[in-house]
Amino acid sequence: MQKACVLITGGSGFIGSHLLPYLLDRDYAVVGLTRQKNKRSNHPDLIWIQHLDELKTDRIDYVINLAGESIGQGRWTAKRKQQLIESRVETTQQLYRYLEKRQIFPKRIISGSAVGYYGIDPTEQWLETCTEQSLPQSIFMSEVCQLWEQAALSFTQQKTRIIRLGIVFGKNGGILPRMLLPIKLNLAGRIGHGRQPVVWVHVQDVLRAIEFLMLHETEAQIFNVVSPEEVSQAQFVQTAAQVLKRKPVFSLPAFVLRCMLGEQSQLVLNGQYVQSQALKKAGFEFKYPTLNSTLEEILVHH
Repeated sequence: MQKACVLITGGSGFIGSHLLPYLLDRDYAVVGLTRQKNKRSNHPDLIWIQHLDELKTDRIDYVINLAGESIGQGRWTAKRKQQLIESRVETTQQLYRYLEKRQIFPKRIISGSAVGYYGIDPTEQWLETCTEQSLPQSIFMSEVCQLWEQAALSFTQQKTRIIRLGIVFGKNGGILPRMLLPIKLNLAGRIGHGRQPVVWVHVQDVLRAIEFLMLHETEAQIFNVVSPEEVSQAQFVQTAAQVLKRKPVFSLPAFVLRCMLGEQSQLVLNGQYVQSQALKKAGFEFKYPTLNSTLEEILVHH
């Protein structure tokens, strides 16, 4: 029997680099589309391509669209903002044009987005938790997500699922090492008042959710992929310090971060609490539902 074939854009990114072995271990054939050269793997079911024209098959069962430059890296200059949008929207549009030209119609497309779609709480009261029905805002990080989702839903819409990801924690990369460094050094712990949300998810639960949404019929099209436990930034520091056996003593005033990062500081200071209602309704269960279980698995259990 022929193996189901999965095309992954952003295959060399943080999530993609975890998703490739996950799918190969589950007996899928995988095509990784990446802009980075010299990707090597001797796995017989993995093919790396740099351009879609290198694709030798017309049979793609599933597409996982994760392409996009990291929104947390590099200051948000006008040029950088354009790069962040184009790396998501244009890559998605090119992919869909190619699929249409070759008359390839996958069983399911899973396309990335982020909980930045919901914007910020300017009141800093955080009295409400966002669900998949909550509205976007007219600020940059929300607009990036809106444009990316619109591009993704333009092709065989009924077969496309959008995953709005929280901060993805895992081994070997991602943003977690940078978040933990000041705690490891017993330096800054809390940022500002510390009440701002940290909306996160273990990378293993992201992989499991992707496969779940590939294989299960669902009524919903939009899925928040975030762990169910609501955690503030101060609670994140407290939990991480306990796991790392550290006692950070300083707090970083919010205005310092605003001076350093400008508009980008919204990612740290003003996010929203988010719940994964649609995934729960579809029957998905998180393997790492708490921050403690997540950090223990990543930092302690090797």
